[in-house]
Amino acid sequence: MNDVDKNFALNETLSKKIQESLAYVIESLQKTKFQYTGKALISFIPKSGYLINSLLFSCKSADPYSASILFRSLIEHSFRHLYIFVKALNDKSDDVGNTYYNSLKANEDLESVEKIINYKKITYPEDTQWNTKGDHNNAIRETAKNFRIEKIFHYLINNNNNESSEIIKRYKKEYLLERLIEYTNMSSSVHGGPFGELALHELQKDKSKLEATLNKFSNESFLLHKSIVETTYLFASLMDEGATKYYNDIVSK
Repeated sequence: MNDVDKNFALNETLSKKIQESLAYVIESLQKTKFQYTGKALISFIPKSGYLINSLLFSCKSADPYSASILFRSLIEHSFRHLYIFVKALNDKSDDVGNTYYNSLKANEDLESVEKIINYKKITYPEDTQWNTKGDHNNAIRETAKNFRIEKIFHYLINNNNNESSEIIKRYKKEYLLERLIEYTNMSSSVHGGPFGELALHELQKDKSKLEATLNKFSNESFLLHKSIVETTYLFASLMDEGATKYYNDIVSK
């Protein structure tokens, strides 16, 4: 069994475990003071699940371009999820979940409106235009910046209490940097840039390199998805001892 088929099987097993326990975890988290945060953490399980499914199919069909786009998105999903998890525990409040569903959503609406305004300024200059300026909207924009990938990485580097751990130090220095480099490089494919095109051509010329890249996407994407599930279940187990058995089941091999 190759790596891609192995991860299809692992993902199917994980999906079955989730189906058997997610309802309990959802209900448990909604009884805590972290209702927004719990809802946000839970929401990333199906979202990353859809991504990993599509990513594995891209790997199966030897499509590194689509896989890179999906993997970049999965990295962002994973670190937004981790940011929400860490900040909620550090702050001991539901504020980050509240911000996710309110300020971040409001910022997405603002960005959409501003695109329409800029378009209408050119095509319908005679029409009265909406105004998105003002202190309230500026505050929304500033708050939403905390969910940008570079801000999240900075937060994770600066907000970990276990400085004595060599594992944590290596995580900060090496793992986060590796993910940030991957995210940045793969942004070219997302936006149709020349770097993504060049990377695709290089892989198409070298069959062994293509296979290694597809295996890497397959392995690491499954681990990112599984970490989202594990972290969510860990959060639930910290609030409700009854969820611990489901967390243990998820982390078991």
